[in-house]
Amino acid sequence: SDVYKRQFKNNIATCVSDPKLYKEFKNHGPILRWPCAFTDGTVELEFQPKGCQRIVITLNEDGHVFRISLNDKDRTRIFGWIGRSSKENKAKTIAKDGVPTAADIDGKWVKVKLVIKGERGELRLGDYSAKLNHPSLARKKGEFTISFASGACSVRKVNVVPAK
Repeated sequence: SDVYKRQFKNNIATCVSDPKLYKEFKNHGPILRWPCAFTDGTVELEFQPKGCQRIVITLNEDGHVFRISLNDKDRTRIFGWIGRSSKENKAKTIAKDGVPTAADIDGKWVKVKLVIKGERGELRLGDYSAKLNHPSLARKKGEFTISFASGACSVRKVNVVPAK
C-alpha cells in the first residue's frame, strides 16, 4: 500500500506529508534514497518544497556523514560527523550564516550542486554558495537521501557521480 500521497510523473517525484504517519514514524517524513558508492564526487538535484517545515539532504555510510538541514532561521545549517554518527558522536556545524531557510525557498525549484574532493566541498544551493572544509566530507558515502517534514516536496534531476 502507498502510505504517502506520492506520484512519479514526467521524471519528477512528488510526495505530500501525512501528519499521522509523521508521528507514527517518530517525527520522520517521507524520504527518497539513492544507493551510491563514492568518497570524492558530485551530487546534483533540483527540488521544490511547498509548505515544508524542513528539508533534509543527507549523505550516509556507516551512519550519517554529511547533512544540509533547511528549517527555520535558528535550526538551518550544514553539518557533518567526524566518524560514525551516534549519541556520543554529535555532528559539527560546517556552515550556518546565509544558508537559506525552508521559508526562503518555499515554492521555488532549487538547484543543488555539491562537489566533494577530500575534506573540501563546493556547494551551490539556489542563490547560496559556499566553500566547505570539514573532515566529514572526506568520508566514504554509500547513500544519498532527501526527506522533508510537512507540506509537499518534488524532486527531479538527481545525479550522483563519483570522481574519476
